Amino acid sequence: MLPTLSSTSLPLLLTTLLLLIELTSAWRLLVNYSDGVQVKRHGHHNSHCRRFQKTDAPITSAYFEKSLSADTFVLYHDAKCKEEGYKGHKGNNPVPVTKYLSYKVY
Repeated sequence: MLPTLSSTSLPLLLTTLLLLIELTSAWRLLVNYSDGVQVKRHGHHNSHCRRFQKTDAPITSAYFEKSLSADTFVLYHDAKCKEEGYKGHKGNNPVPVTKYLSYKVY
C-alpha cells in the first residue's frame, strides 16, 4: 500500500521538487575569441555584471544554452555593463567581432 501525503507535506514536497529542478537547470555560455581561445561560463541564476578575464582578443561568436530562469545574454563594451554591444539568445550567436569587457545573463 502506498503512503498518503498529508496536506502539509504536499506543499513541502512540491517546493523541494521545484528547488531541485532549478538547481539542476544551469545556463551555459561558450565564448569564442579570434585567437582560437574558448571560454566557458555557467550558472544557475541570473548573473549580475560579470567581467571577462580575457580581454586581449575580440570575441567572434557565442553559444548559449538557456536555463529555466535565464534565456538571454548580453555582451558589453565596458567593464560595468553600461554600453551594450550585443544581445543574444539560445544557440549559436555570431556576434559583431570586437572586444567585449563584461556580460550579463538573465
